[in-house]
Amino acid sequence: MEDLSSFFLKGQRRIVNQVVITFAAVILAGALILMFPMMTHGHKVSFIDALFTSTSATCVTGLIVQDTATFFTGVGKTIILILIQMGGLGIMTVTSIFGIILGRKINLGDRFYLKTSFGADKLFSAARFFMIIAATTITIEILGSFSIAGVLFFKYGQTLKSSFISGIFHSISAFNNAGFSLYSNNLERFSRDPTFSITVMLLIVTGGIGFSVISEIIEYRKVKKFSLHTKLVLCTTIILIIVGAIVFFLIEFKNPKSIGSLPNGAKILSSFFQSVTARTAGYNTVSIGTLNEATLLILVILMFIGASPGGTGGGIKTTTFASITIAGFYSFKGQKNITIFKRRIPQGIIFRALTLTLTALLLVIFASIAIMLIEKESFIKVIFEVTSAFGTVGLSTGITPELTTASKYILIACMFIGRVGISSLSLIIASRVLPEKIKRPEESISIG
Repeated sequence: MEDLSSFFLKGQRRIVNQVVITFAAVILAGALILMFPMMTHGHKVSFIDALFTSTSATCVTGLIVQDTATFFTGVGKTIILILIQMGGLGIMTVTSIFGIILGRKINLGDRFYLKTSFGADKLFSAARFFMIIAATTITIEILGSFSIAGVLFFKYGQTLKSSFISGIFHSISAFNNAGFSLYSNNLERFSRDPTFSITVMLLIVTGGIGFSVISEIIEYRKVKKFSLHTKLVLCTTIILIIVGAIVFFLIEFKNPKSIGSLPNGAKILSSFFQSVTARTAGYNTVSIGTLNEATLLILVILMFIGASPGGTGGGIKTTTFASITIAGFYSFKGQKNITIFKRRIPQGIIFRALTLTLTALLLVIFASIAIMLIEKESFIKVIFEVTSAFGTVGLSTGITPELTTASKYILIACMFIGRVGISSLSLIIASRVLPEKIKRPEESISIG
């Protein structure tokens, strides 16, 4: 039995190594490609800026050191879009989908990767689930492209070609929670446009809730029920969006530099947009650098929580946050059994959530301290930038392009760990634990 457990552990660690190495290889390849002269408008991009851009795109972050709209050519933007699509779905997912199309058989590694990365905690056809991911992605991105292109063509008078190019780019970027934009001021020009803003919000939320949740929503008519995972994801997502929007609206209501000068309808729209996009998408319809520090702190919390397991976003994930919050509530009541929607959560899941949260928190703190020792920036701006990088969000107060090379490398590491490292840590923790040979005597300690 121990030999069998060791076999599974080795296989699972091999998958972790594959994920990390593959992501790193794609990022490096993307950086080298972006350094070709044809990728930029007469500018020579440095290796650190090319690496930063490639990492930000592949890790679906959206932080930029060069203006995507004016610095890169059409070919360069296409490379960035390809990196976003590969990074959002997961490079192993993309290669598996192409493998299925070419006739490759699904192996146990694919099944374990799906189970741990996409939250598919039930018996399923791996090949079918991979194809659901592909079909869902293509369908949603096409619908989003047509909606955005229609708004740009009919309402803003852009040419048909320009509208469709912009529609495709922003739809893919939004669904993959990347936040890259073809406009220098991001999406600030659309702060009063409900059709454009709501389309982008729907793409962000759909991409962020995870493919297993989307799959259950599609199949709901047949089974007439949701799993606990789906219920928790949907409820937590809705609550975070509403609470975030209300708090943003109340704090920024009178701020003339953000939403203070907008009509009430536009204020509500912008508040909901920023609440949604702070959960790893990185788009903004108001200037982030003009927000109050209290608002920035609220956005930091939302960015740290992030999207849901199996989605295209980062962060510690909604289910992790919900599990810890509910566990704390039950602990305060003096109850050991943690029950959600009439289902008991195993203690192992809670310990796993705590481990991931503590690891992420320490990463953000140490990275912030390191950058503050290098740069002359305020604490709130630095921790905002670091959390945005770790949560693969992409929102920025505007200091990223001005950072030194050392600080850029720190943010690159945060983006990579936020997208790959935390999910890899989850894979390791999810691995089968070998039984303890010796149990030591138990002794209580004082807490608090």
